[in-house]
Amino acid sequence: MSRILAIPGSLRAESFNARLLKALPPLAPDGMEFEFFGGIGELPLYNEDFDTDPALPAVARWRAALRQADGLVIATPEYNQSIPGVLKNAIDWASRPHGRGPLTGKAISVMVATLGRAKGFRGLTDTSRILTGLGNLVIAEPEVVVPSAPSALTTGPDGEPCLTDPVAKTLITIQLEALADVIKTQAAGSAREAVERNRSLMDYLHFFPIITKALEDGAGTSAAAERLTAAGIDADTAADWVERALRH
Repeated sequence: MSRILAIPGSLRAESFNARLLKALPPLAPDGMEFEFFGGIGELPLYNEDFDTDPALPAVARWRAALRQADGLVIATPEYNQSIPGVLKNAIDWASRPHGRGPLTGKAISVMVATLGRAKGFRGLTDTSRILTGLGNLVIAEPEVVVPSAPSALTTGPDGEPCLTDPVAKTLITIQLEALADVIKTQAAGSAREAVERNRSLMDYLHFFPIITKALEDGAGTSAAAERLTAAGIDADTAADWVERALRH
């Protein structure tokens, strides 16, 4: 049994994307169980001053739900040719604490329900790009954009949303099968583990030119180390890197 967190990118009570998520279970492979998460609107705007330990209750619920999920399905509208602000804010909270956020190494499907017939792909692409950049494995194909959502998403005899568009149903079935395979093989987590094994070296290669430039511009060793710790590098490692830069 795989536990899938279903996340709508819209807060609207009658959101088509929320309805799309609730129409997924009949299209999913056996053993895929959906948990609907409608709480991203409870998250405050991300502010590092509010990113405390222990976390704010809404933040703690969000991060715990992500940690407990085997995979995610995100259905989001396209706002102004990109990702909705409320969804980006939720992703920002899920990417922290720096280097230890729960939104990494996950298998993820992204889909869009839209009113028209020619929009949605830019929002789909931007959402997928951001999630991939955080170290997740996003199912790239098939791309799922459900057009004419008011007519494609009806209400079934049981009162639950029902997807009637045959093309969208087929594409979603294929995408969810791919998601199930990625979860079964643990490919997303394995890929992330391979990166994390080399995290220290990658961080060093990223920060070394920055440290060197700061020292050349007259920054003291303490100031350079403080910049590194502010970026999430532990104090001992920061001090070591500054010393290496001085010897370079």
